[in-house]
Amino acid sequence: MNDLRFNHTALPLLVSYGVFLYFALMFAVLSGYSYGAVILLLGSLYFLARRPGLRLSAEDKAIAFSLLGVFLWSLFIMLLHDNDAKTLDQSSRLLFAIPILFLLLAVPPRLPFMWAGVVVGVVLSNGVAAWQIHWLGDDRASGFMNIIHFGNIGLVFGLFCVAGMLWAGAQAAYAQRWRIAFSIGILASIYTVVASGSRGSWLALPPVLLLFFVAFVNKRNLKHAIAAVLTVVITVGVLYSIPETGVEERYDLAVTEIDKYKQEKYVFEDNAVSSVGARLEIWRTALINIPQRPWLGWSEKDYDAEIKRMVADKEIDPYMLKMANTHNNYLEVLVYQGVIGLLALLAMYALPLWFFCKRIRSADATVKALALCGSTLVASYAMFSISQVILGRNNGIIFFALTLVILWGCMRNAEMRAGHVLSKNGSKPRFT
Repeated sequence: MNDLRFNHTALPLLVSYGVFLYFALMFAVLSGYSYGAVILLLGSLYFLARRPGLRLSAEDKAIAFSLLGVFLWSLFIMLLHDNDAKTLDQSSRLLFAIPILFLLLAVPPRLPFMWAGVVVGVVLSNGVAAWQIHWLGDDRASGFMNIIHFGNIGLVFGLFCVAGMLWAGAQAAYAQRWRIAFSIGILASIYTVVASGSRGSWLALPPVLLLFFVAFVNKRNLKHAIAAVLTVVITVGVLYSIPETGVEERYDLAVTEIDKYKQEKYVFEDNAVSSVGARLEIWRTALINIPQRPWLGWSEKDYDAEIKRMVADKEIDPYMLKMANTHNNYLEVLVYQGVIGLLALLAMYALPLWFFCKRIRSADATVKALALCGSTLVASYAMFSISQVILGRNNGIIFFALTLVILWGCMRNAEMRAGHVLSKNGSKPRFT
């Protein structure tokens, strides 16, 4: 894994600082993720220019090809349907993540830089949220992102802090300091999600809790695991019961909007838009049109024309003309890229999820922590994709792709080091 030829260059330090800045500035400034991302991309181009001997496992190649596959299919669809070239703007981020993956497999960042970046990043998100709510008077915090993405990514940062507790336990004299830092990060994450008012963020909790349950539960600690689950449930219940958090209000509003849509196809009433009703209507519209062109999807022009026709014929609500997308990543891909595009998207989620999940019961604390981070990232995005096109915005797709390859590169190097130590001690390595 780690290419020792680069240890005497500035590249390892550059990678570490790039990863730190990527996480630390995620919420703090406009396009904060781009600073670290550019550093890592430039570092990867320098790395590849040196023509390193890449030693990729089958899993490394599968992740790279899953990212490449989504990009290539979106390129093919753009050419086939004569869509606007800007549609490649987001999927190109997947392409750029591949050389960074190769770099991080050979020259991983120092883990304290990564973990520190996560904690600093989510704490800074609180400063932005508090400024927007208490100084600017906004009802919901959005940072420099879309409101929903602010809450979603803030939640993922908190989940990383929970997993980081495992790594902290292996840091000897510094363990307590890291535990305190991660505890602050978890609390900051909760505030960020609540301040955003994003209901879709909470969808990620059931599969994430299941992942943590599988990672930790055995006969000896079953009581502790149940206690941890109860703690999470009680925390969510407390947040729901406190009026100032707005959680109960947002939940009740969602239930009301669903009921009204069922009864009246309610989307727009008294100059107020039902966000849930609008989503249900655009999903219904997509499900009507997908079967007409299932394999290759609709061109953007044809689909826009079809929406206008359906509105004119009073088949769907007129508000659908104002909807920018389907608010569901799976339906969005089916509409514009067909079944093959959906399969490519599912592969990009399923393969890394499976590879990370294979390690969430690792005996090595570092490998286990990073595997949990990776699996929760993918599982969260799979759930976020139900209620929004999270890969349709720069911050959404960059955070997924770049965080994925950072965690994978760090985890692969950690397990190689763990396997090397076991081999030196005369034990059979547990990693391949």
